[in-house]
Parts: sequence; structure tokens; C-alpha cells
Amino acid sequence: MANSQIISWSAEDLNGPSLLHALGSVIPDALDGAKPIVSTVLTLGLYVKGASSPKWVSLAQELAKQHPSRILVINPTSADRQPRLDVAISATVAQRGHGETPTLFSECVELNLKGGLATHWIDFLQPLVRPGLPAYLWWLVTPPGADFRWDLLSTSGFTHLVMDSKTGNWQQWLPSLRQAVAYHMHVDDLEWQRLRDLRHHWAQLADAPEILKTLLNMESVEVTAPDLRWSQWIWWVAWIASRLGWNLVLNADRTPIAIETDLGPVPIMVAENSETTLTIASDDMRVTTHISQPILKSVAYQGNTTILTLDEHRITTSVQEDMHNILNRGHDVLFSQALQCLLAAEDSLGGTLDA
Repeated sequence: MANSQIISWSAEDLNGPSLLHALGSVIPDALDGAKPIVSTVLTLGLYVKGASSPKWVSLAQELAKQHPSRILVINPTSADRQPRLDVAISATVAQRGHGETPTLFSECVELNLKGGLATHWIDFLQPLVRPGLPAYLWWLVTPPGADFRWDLLSTSGFTHLVMDSKTGNWQQWLPSLRQAVAYHMHVDDLEWQRLRDLRHHWAQLADAPEILKTLLNMESVEVTAPDLRWSQWIWWVAWIASRLGWNLVLNADRTPIAIETDLGPVPIMVAENSETTLTIASDDMRVTTHISQPILKSVAYQGNTTILTLDEHRITTSVQEDMHNILNRGHDVLFSQALQCLLAAEDSLGGTLDA
């Protein structure tokens, strides 16, 4: 950014009021008393407990260059100390011209919380979330525990929860996703973002009448992958089921085993294999997508005859780019529909007793 300067400030063992005072005074003090115009358009929290702090601080600063924002790096540490925190503030201020008020473009506040502040970090952060703007909480580590206070988080000012079901086992995220939705938070998954090219690919396939007919009359779904913890296939089948108005059937492990279509249940068969493939079959029609790092390649067969092929290059993205895309596009309602389809299937586990 032309004519900009970085203002940096840090301190250790602050209490809460001291931090609030610093946030209001550090930047004007560095600008000889000038109070800048604030141009931030959102708040982004990064919950990084147990993660490597420098890595996430660097990531936060890179995101702030593209999205004017207040970024809060939240790192609760030991809960058995005095309620104090170590803070590092980095702000980008743009000079607008001689005699004009400078603009606060973004600020990154790294919070290492101790004692009661680590335990009650949601209450502590509430005054730091900029009011009236979207506020995203990016949960970068394993999911919250069963005693997490979703009721407090939902009233803290954070309106969106961003997670990554690639972190650990995707089933571990289901309780958190359910709670976030129950408390009316928007939820987005970085793995869903990475699935965008596959969804676009299958939407193009469905433009062909014979492929659409195969989808509507599917008799089996087959998935192969080197690691069956790969959550993208879960979101793929949930997306297809939700778009067609159908339901999922889960087993006791919360894994989809069938799609309940208008014509009856369609089994989902999953197997470990060195290749990652997705196949939908009906009568003598079969559509298979081969997924590799550089390409998506789909082939449709009628019997043993190839009737259609579709090859597309995949765009490899970094975590930073995935998050950047979510912030650009906002909440994806298609993900909400796929998630609701999955949660509804979980609600149906156990069925009812026949009298």
C-alpha cells in the first residue's frame, strides 16, 4: 500500500483495562495525536490455542493486507496464573495526503491470555469485536469440548464460525457444527471451499441430459480414497442429496451409508484405494470422476462405451487463499443446506419402534 506505515507495539502482563486503553492510544500516539479514520470492514478472530503462534500471526497479517480488518489472534495459555495477557499490536496506517486525516487500514492484535482471561476469553473479547460489522471466528485447532459456552460465543459479536474438517476426524466437528447452528451462527468449512472445483465439475456434468438422468435414477454411489477420513466425499454426497431434495442415511459411526431417493435407498460403498474416485451408476450408465492434485477427469460410460469425458485442471490453493475466498464471498448457503442434510440424518439415527 502506497504511503503507508506499520505501527507496532507490545507489552507483557497487562490487565484488561490496560489493553483497552492501549488500543485507543497506541496508534494516535504514533501519529502525533492524530486519530485515524477507521476503514476496517470486519473482525476476524483466529483461535490458535496449542498452535504455533508466529505462523498464525504471519497469516493474520497477510489476510489483513487484503481485507481491512481488526484481527484478533486468540491464544489462551495457562489458566492457573493471574488474569493477565501479553499483547502485540501491529497496525497498517495509510497517509492520505498533506493535512488530511490518516486511515487505519487494518490492525492485528495478538493476545496471549493467562489465568481467568484464558478461561473466560469470550467475555474478554466482546469489547474488541467491532460492532455492526461481520465478525468471523476461525477455529484453527481441534474442535471445542463438550462444555464450550456456545451461548456466550453467539452473543459475543462473532456472527460466523469458520472451521476446517481436514483438521482431525471430520466426525469430531459434528457436535460443534450442530451447536453453532443452534445458536444461529453462520458456519463455513475450508474443506467445502476446496470442494468448489468438484461441485462445479459435477454441475457441468449434469448439464448433459444422460448424466442428469443417471443422477436422478442412481442405483449406487461408490467412493475410493487412500484415506477415508477425507471429508470432501462426505460434503459431496451431502451436497448432491440436498440439491435433489433427498435425505442421507448414516451408520452408528455417523458415516453416510445411503441416499434416500424418491425411488428408494441408494447404497454408498466406500473403500480404501490408492486412487481417489467418485462413481454414480444407474442401469447400464456409470459416471466416474478421478481426482488427483492437478486434474479432475470424469468419464461417462453406457455399458462399455464411453459417451462423455470432461477434464479440468484443479486450482491448488493455500489455507490463506481458502480463507480469503470465504471472506470475499461471505457465507455459502449451499454449505448450510448440505450441513442441515447431514445433521438431519444424524437426528434420524436409531429410528422409531413399531408398535
